[in-house]
Amino acid sequence: MHRSKKFALVLTVSASPLLAAAESPPAHDVMRLWSGQAPGTENWLAPEEEADVTLPGVGKIHVITNVTVPTLTVVRPAQANGTAIVVLPGGSFRALAWDVDGLETAQWLASTGITAFVLKYRVRPPQKGETFGGTLQEFATATRTRRAITVADAKQAIRLIRSRARQYGIDRNRVGIIGFSAGAMASVEVALGKTDDARPNFAVPMYGAALTDELPDKNSPPLFVGAAQDDPQLPASNSAEIFQRWTKAGASAELHIFERGGHGFGFRRHGSTSDAWPTAFRTWLTTHGLMQSNPGAP
Repeated sequence: MHRSKKFALVLTVSASPLLAAAESPPAHDVMRLWSGQAPGTENWLAPEEEADVTLPGVGKIHVITNVTVPTLTVVRPAQANGTAIVVLPGGSFRALAWDVDGLETAQWLASTGITAFVLKYRVRPPQKGETFGGTLQEFATATRTRRAITVADAKQAIRLIRSRARQYGIDRNRVGIIGFSAGAMASVEVALGKTDDARPNFAVPMYGAALTDELPDKNSPPLFVGAAQDDPQLPASNSAEIFQRWTKAGASAELHIFERGGHGFGFRRHGSTSDAWPTAFRTWLTTHGLMQSNPGAP
């Protein structure tokens, strides 16, 4: 990984309130992640905000910030095949790209029979005096606390989903995680977890990076890793490093680097080579037995 490369943030949300009120996304089942106040953010008091913004190369996206009550939005398929995936949107640990990374991903997963759970994890804009640095290493240091909160929410999501496996027709041994950009960074750390009840059975970090020095072992869950060579925000070499870490540990991993796609391509079509990634991803899921019908067991 080239730590000295200039690190441009994917999504910048100022500390001032978001301006435009946006239409609410379609209604889905939503459940709170924690039974009480989420631990560690008791002093986060600002109201949740949302807006529509436009990013070059990505298009219009719906952004949410000041999340103090983390939730799971459940997008269920017409016929569940037993696999569940937690979806972590990106947003530089400052906000959430809610539709392009979250709901649109969940809708694609549901179309294949997978039950999707979009994680609205805790984020807030930069606070007074808070900086995120100009390199990836500086960003890793500056976001350590924010990432730990995201990872805690993601692990709690996996525990909660497994505890409700019967309700959603899910196999407890087929619960994965997919993250984009910042969500991918957190997904890598979740996959490195050692606690069985909170460790995913597979993980999908898309155009992310490994910000932790912790390394996988041969029992780490299999990965599908994707990125674009022309990504102006996070060089594809960061995704290659994730793949190399898993390979060196003797764990299963598959890497796809597309010539074009930029950053944040998600499941939208951009007329670039990255448009092919959902097909490759579906093939990978199939070869790992995650697409065949299995109503699951509690």
